Parts: sequence; structure tokens; C-alpha cells
Amino acid sequence: MVACYPGSGSHYVKHVDNPNRDGRCITAIYYLNLDWDVRKSGGLLRIFPEGCNDRVADIEPVFDRILFFWSDRRNPHEVQPAHRTRYAITLWYLDAEERESARLRYQRDCENRFKA
Repeated sequence: MVACYPGSGSHYVKHVDNPNRDGRCITAIYYLNLDWDVRKSGGLLRIFPEGCNDRVADIEPVFDRILFFWSDRRNPHEVQPAHRTRYAITLWYLDAEERESARLRYQRDCENRFKA
């Protein structure tokens, strides 16, 4: 996924990438932002690691940085308001068995909708 936050306070609310066991197990984010100053431009990624209570991990979206974290409930995260255009590429490593199970669940749910 390529993400472009256009500035003007654009952000992404706190979430988990894989809340429903869809196969995503590791999130990788690569940043493309030259000369980024988080004090002026915002756009900080904040991770709320499970079990760390009041502790967070704040990651500045600086050029050529890549980070990896678990995609499930262990790492809720958000993008804080960005005040200039912010770019990131996100990739997910998938667990094949979990992904296949999710595909079959989705297929079954779709078939059940049409039977009703």
C-alpha cells in the first residue's frame, strides 16, 4: 500500500492492521520523506505496544527508514496529524494458513448472504 497524507492535519486513527485474523502477521513501513522535521511537520507514527501500559514508541517518518512490527493486537498504532505531505509504503508478511482460513471464511459468508 502506498500512503500519501496530504498535510493540513491529515492523520490515521489508532487501529490494528489485523484485528480479524486475515493473514497479516508482520507490518513493514518504508518512509520516503526528505528533510522531515517532526516538530514542524508532525506525522509521527505512535505505537502502543501491548502490555507496556503508559509507554509508547514514537517513530519519525524520515527518509529511508524502514520498520517492522506485529500486525495484530500487540501493536495498536496511529499516525498523528501531518502538516505537510507525508509518504509511506506499507507491506505485510502473510501467514499462509491464516490467510487461507480468512479466504474460506469470507467465501462462506458471501455464499450465506446469497442463500437468504
